[in-house]
Amino acid sequence: MATGTFITVLDQSATAIVTPKIAEEFGSDIPTAQWLAIGYMLSVSALMMPAGALSDLIGRKTAWLTGLSIFVLSSALASLAPSFGSILTAKIIMGIGASAVQANGMAMIASAFDDDQRGKALGLHMTVVGIGAIGGPIIGGGIDGVFGWRAIFMFTSLFSVLAIVIALLILTGNIKRIRPVKTISTSFDWVGACLSAVGLVGLMLSITFASNFGWLSVEIVGGLTLTILSAVGFVLWEMKFPMPMLPLSMFKSTVFSAGALARFLSFVASSATFFLMPFFLVSSLGISTAQAAVYLLPGSICMAVFGPISGRMSDSVGPRRPAVLGMSCAIAGVFIFSMVNLDTNLLVVSLAAGLSGTGMSVFMAPNTSAMMGSVSRSRYGIVSAFLNLNRNSAHVVGVAIPTAVVVGVMASHGYEADLSDPNVVGNLGLRKAYVQGMSRAFQISTILMIISLLLCLIPGGYRRSSGKSTSEGS
Repeated sequence: MATGTFITVLDQSATAIVTPKIAEEFGSDIPTAQWLAIGYMLSVSALMMPAGALSDLIGRKTAWLTGLSIFVLSSALASLAPSFGSILTAKIIMGIGASAVQANGMAMIASAFDDDQRGKALGLHMTVVGIGAIGGPIIGGGIDGVFGWRAIFMFTSLFSVLAIVIALLILTGNIKRIRPVKTISTSFDWVGACLSAVGLVGLMLSITFASNFGWLSVEIVGGLTLTILSAVGFVLWEMKFPMPMLPLSMFKSTVFSAGALARFLSFVASSATFFLMPFFLVSSLGISTAQAAVYLLPGSICMAVFGPISGRMSDSVGPRRPAVLGMSCAIAGVFIFSMVNLDTNLLVVSLAAGLSGTGMSVFMAPNTSAMMGSVSRSRYGIVSAFLNLNRNSAHVVGVAIPTAVVVGVMASHGYEADLSDPNVVGNLGLRKAYVQGMSRAFQISTILMIISLLLCLIPGGYRRSSGKSTSEGS
């Protein structure tokens, strides 16, 4: 499972580090460039839960291999993209493939361990994510420096082929199916899938375009109204459908509900780093993508190192203490980011990245373990899909909100949010306006992290696993 998880994570972090280069080549401004991240995440988020539910019908191995195959083809198309629109289309298709991979990976890993080792398993999963995050900037920056950014997508495609070969050799069979494949048309929650997709896309597009049209515009009010109606319809449908895509009874658990909200807010807060800092380092300071990757590298290293440690802590002392410790470190990291300016020593950026990576890594394993421990193993598939949906939708919101803040601040200073001009380093006023907007965005992130910390302290919000295995087989 590690090979598939690694390459999907690596693709995101590698694309993030070269987004300024892609924007420069196609003459795209910041609001346009953000769609490389948002388009991908919209695709993944809209299809995540349907992919998790569908895998219960066709088998997780089949879903995993199908997703990786789509990822291979779309990565190759991205490497040949002649325009920004074509590379965006390829990234959206990559999101379709990644949704099947991400919806099943965590469930398949967790199912291989007993309950009293679930934290360790999920900690190891975080290590793979961390290694992918480390490899993205390093490999992406290195390949871009020698061959150009297009070669990054070709590397992603070829490595995904390797992941498919390994999966074919190692995965011996599908997880037990709930229904035969021929009953998909009647067993699958098609209405729930459509309602959830419409609601998610409506919400994310409304947030993304709010800065362009205004929150009270017909377009945004209409989008938010559609989102609310879809959400209400989804809840009512799931309550009466015999095999709901997302069993709402899970949210009766304080552990699950508080953990889900804390997870969402923390990812919204941390996502600003991955989108805003590359523009600050590469476009505002004029350093290379490879150098930028080095300064942001401590975050990924800490994520890889502390994931397993946090997982073992969660198994031994319960999830509350490591979750609180993680959020405290993350708060310190984003607060330091909010203080960064054009004269800041870049080692401070590395310190902030390290604290942020450590905090999210230490928080993630106990948070995931606690939420999975609050449901039966028969629901691991849909919970895995929901957890990844939670993360990916938070990433979309976490890119859209900082972008809106930066655009608004730069506009108030009389500048367009466009750093694609190679001579931008010579425009001190433009760079200062961007940094001020970035600082405001990280201040909002700090507040969201504090709320996540408070959710970790809710009585009964986290409890230690019973240590009993209720495995259904795999």
